Amino acid sequence: MYTKSKSVHVKSSASLLYNNLSALVIPDKQLTTYAVVHKTVANLGCCSLSESSAVSISHKQVSCKEPSITHASSILQAKFCCLSGRNILVLCSQQGVQMFESDGSVMVFWYALPAAESTQGLLFTRGIAVLPDNLIAIGENHYGGILVFRVPSQGTNVTLCQTLKCHDYPITAIATEGAVMASADDSGGITVWEAVQDQIGRVIMHIPGGLQQMVIAGYGSGHIRIFDAFKATMMVEVCAHARWIHAIDLAPDSGLLVSTSEDTFVRVWSILKKQDDVHIQLEHTEKIQDTQLTGVQFLDPNGQSFSVSGYDSNVLNHFTKVN
Repeated sequence: MYTKSKSVHVKSSASLLYNNLSALVIPDKQLTTYAVVHKTVANLGCCSLSESSAVSISHKQVSCKEPSITHASSILQAKFCCLSGRNILVLCSQQGVQMFESDGSVMVFWYALPAAESTQGLLFTRGIAVLPDNLIAIGENHYGGILVFRVPSQGTNVTLCQTLKCHDYPITAIATEGAVMASADDSGGITVWEAVQDQIGRVIMHIPGGLQQMVIAGYGSGHIRIFDAFKATMMVEVCAHARWIHAIDLAPDSGLLVSTSEDTFVRVWSILKKQDDVHIQLEHTEKIQDTQLTGVQFLDPNGQSFSVSGYDSNVLNHFTKVN
């Protein structure tokens, strides 16, 4: 179903983190920019995947540090956020949140976490998602909170407009589909929210321990579980991988789901919903030898291609669908 095509090399290898790959595709310019985290820097690789065998690429490394501090902070996630009128690179770290222009050249906003008390342990932010009206939701581990920022279409007047609290454990990941947002924590708990009149103020449901009103989650046990977003019931469970799942991504126009794991496999699944029945079927499997996979992303809504990152590797593997 998919065949491996040109690989992209970034400056340094990927750290073993959840969702450690983000891609910004600009079709008009035929450019794709990748972001992969290595310890205290986000490696950016901007390339043009042309029909020829050559891959032209420019590199940049972005550090996450407070302007008044010389040393950089460990980054836990980097993600490109496509907003109305602009694209933003968001970095989550142990010190807080930083937002940059998409090429990493200019820092737009810096939000510092408060100093941790001795009983709190280490503070950090993790989990990034975009909501309508240029809202960006970011998870933080202090009481499982979610910070909601409003980003202007231009300029640096970013504001913290809301703080949500529902989880008892640190946020692992956040995903959105339109005005509906799902947040997951380290305990396996999932909360679904809905944005109403520019505010995320109503919890639809909480599942203890996306697509067409479904929430799709990957677990450390290697399972993929699909829930009804409004009934809090599990619809499908599949033993997808032998080890920890680090990233999943959905191609909304085709219903394809891609998953990566520490077991070195990347797998593509098709999801079909008929009334109250959901079926999931394995469509494609690729093994990337001796590599714990840390990130994956479809590069288009139809799932025609996707890229994969792996721990301790600076190679991003690219796969394209074969008709």
